[in-house]
Amino acid sequence: MLPAFPKIQDAVDRLEQAETNFQVAVALALYRADTGRYPQALIDLAPKYLAAVPGNRFSGEPLIYEPDPEGYLLYSVGLNGQDDGGQSNDDVPKGDDIRVRMPVPEPGR
Repeated sequence: MLPAFPKIQDAVDRLEQAETNFQVAVALALYRADTGRYPQALIDLAPKYLAAVPGNRFSGEPLIYEPDPEGYLLYSVGLNGQDDGGQSNDDVPKGDDIRVRMPVPEPGR
């Protein structure tokens, strides 16, 4: 069982980062509900929607947030510690980032 521990810890870390990203996405939705738009920067969420803007557990850097007129891309780098431009495991080419995209793209796009 001991050799499996690092893989289990990696899975837990990914899950915890995904949960953090989801909490920020909820704060973004609440901000939009109040103002009619998404914020220009994540710092605009604190302290009303988040006590503090969380960081990325894999890089120690801030989360990456790219607003656009229709929505946003929010992501953290994954276990590889590299910025894959928001590319996730289900993208082509595959990436390791953990992301939330709004609006959610249609399948196949």
